[in-house]
Amino acid sequence: MNAELLAFGVGALALGIATLVAARRLFPRLDVPEDAEASLELLTAMLVGVLLLAGLGLVLLALFA
Repeated sequence: MNAELLAFGVGALALGIATLVAARRLFPRLDVPEDAEASLELLTAMLVGVLLLAGLGLVLLALFA
């Protein structure tokens, strides 16, 4: 088990989850047009997806390599 990969993977997972929670609390309070809000939600979803997939990949790599 590679401790550095595991630490970075868990960190990326935590950052992705924290971003998702923060976005879900912040987006309803924003006063922006519908199209801008949709773009922000899409961008945030893509960012969270990349963080979660990268974190999961690093954790799996650390466990099985």
